Amino acid sequence: MIDTKRKAAIKNRIMIIMTVFALLLASLLSFFSYQLISYFQRKTTIQATEFNLQLIVHIIEQDLLNLSVLAMACSTNSSTNAKLNDYFLSPNPKPMDALHAFSSMQEDFRVNRSNSYVRRLIVTDHKDKFIQLDNSVSVSLPLTIHNLNQFPGLAADATETWERVIQDPLSRSSAIPFVMPIYGANADRIGTVYLLANTTVITDKLKGYALPEDSSLILTLGERQYQMNGDKIVPFPVDYKTSPYKQVETSGKMTSLSLMETKDGGSWISVSYPVRQGVALAQTLSEKQFAPQFNVWLLLMFGVCLLVIAASGMITVYLTRTISLPVEKLRKRIDKIAQGNFLVDRNIEWNNELGDVGRGINRLSQDIVALMNSRVADEKQKQELEYRMLQNQINPHFLYNTLNSIKWMATIQNAAGIAEMTTSLSRLLRSIARDIRKLVPLQEEMSLLDDYFLIQNYRYGSTITMEKKIEDEALLSCPIPRFSLQPLVENAIFHGIEPKGRGHIVISVEKSGESAILVTIEDNGVGMEEEQIARILSASDSESDGLFANVGLRSVHERLRLTFGDQYGLSIESERDRYTKMNILLPYQTMESSTNQSANLARK
Repeated sequence: MIDTKRKAAIKNRIMIIMTVFALLLASLLSFFSYQLISYFQRKTTIQATEFNLQLIVHIIEQDLLNLSVLAMACSTNSSTNAKLNDYFLSPNPKPMDALHAFSSMQEDFRVNRSNSYVRRLIVTDHKDKFIQLDNSVSVSLPLTIHNLNQFPGLAADATETWERVIQDPLSRSSAIPFVMPIYGANADRIGTVYLLANTTVITDKLKGYALPEDSSLILTLGERQYQMNGDKIVPFPVDYKTSPYKQVETSGKMTSLSLMETKDGGSWISVSYPVRQGVALAQTLSEKQFAPQFNVWLLLMFGVCLLVIAASGMITVYLTRTISLPVEKLRKRIDKIAQGNFLVDRNIEWNNELGDVGRGINRLSQDIVALMNSRVADEKQKQELEYRMLQNQINPHFLYNTLNSIKWMATIQNAAGIAEMTTSLSRLLRSIARDIRKLVPLQEEMSLLDDYFLIQNYRYGSTITMEKKIEDEALLSCPIPRFSLQPLVENAIFHGIEPKGRGHIVISVEKSGESAILVTIEDNGVGMEEEQIARILSASDSESDGLFANVGLRSVHERLRLTFGDQYGLSIESERDRYTKMNILLPYQTMESSTNQSANLARK
């Protein structure tokens, strides 16, 4: 009854978890898809607006450029400017001077491609001379020297380039002034050129422009903003503040995005593109243009939730039927193993992942049986080894006593060589048998080397000699792996000096730099070729038939590297028929620090 309740609780938990997961997944998918589509709709709308503005701005820019060229033709470095100089600077001007200047201006006006947008073109010396080209004489009052000062910005020191929209004082036209100085031959200002461009130079390009609802076109002239209202340009009616808008990147470098916010809480995104310096055209976009239809997305989210919940319900039922029965069989099999039944059950090895678990359980039961048998066998072997160790404890003690008896018999019979040789052999065997340290001070290794060389010296009848050169006695306290020097000396004797008949070995200990010690074993034997050096450092060719037959030179090299690091170890130099040098590079450290370093290397 309890098991049934537990199973039901687990199934209910699975159902609840799957339902919550499905709802969460559906909500997240709907939310992120809504945000993603909103972002791309926002980006697409802004890029489309940017593209439309670019097309219009390039046309407006060309017309403004043409009008600027027309004004600059009167300003400096042109035939018209020269004729204006003759007319303005002459103390007694002739009527022909004014006519020539007027004709030249009229010719420049005629060839200019944007002359239809010129409301009037005035040049004056601000005294008593002026010339005017009026493009609509019939709808304008006559220009005289008395009403010339009524034009805004027409002063003796004025300069203005498309900075505002004004009302033509002699007509009902709205125009944009372009004011430049007229320079004489000596670069002095002798007058002013005043060009009034009809606002149609901008509004004509915007006819047929598809402007969405809640959007407006803003023209920036200098520091002033104007709103495009049909074929009229009026001051922008709302006060606002702007801030950079960085949620979407523009496709062009010249386009700028800003967020316009009013005091009453309204906000628009402004897409602005420059026409020329001081002139820019912008379109505002409201947030309504970016928001997808919320009702559609609400229905879509509801549908996705229903679909995901239905799918999760079917998956839950399928998983319950597919997993519950196999899991129950696996649980019963584990209970049998816990009770001591280790027999293999092939009925739980299905062709799926749970079958892999069943096969693992069968292997586990087999491994447990094998482990139990192995433990029993190990216990038997351990008992046998302990019995043999008790037997072998007699042999070293008997051997040391026998060597000691030989020593005293040789002493009594005045055979000093036999006594020394026996003593050295006894110390060597005792060090090999009892000393279990991996690292020993260099001093102890040198002492064992003395015992070993004494035995070899008696063996070869004093045909070999050995010399020690110690740079500093403090170096002998540094650690070195046990039995690192003896195999090198044995190799020098067997492979270097013995083929020659006699020889000399020099062992030197000296510092190498600030943090290393160099131990060199040099003999004057037959030497070696490079190929021999390569072979002697291999595991097979570095063994000899002496006391250290199982300790090759490669073994010495590897023990040094494993103990102290890859930068230390054994190296060999040799020249045929002259010498062989075996160099051991050790770190200059104490026994304690070396032991810690060896432990760290072992852990790595």
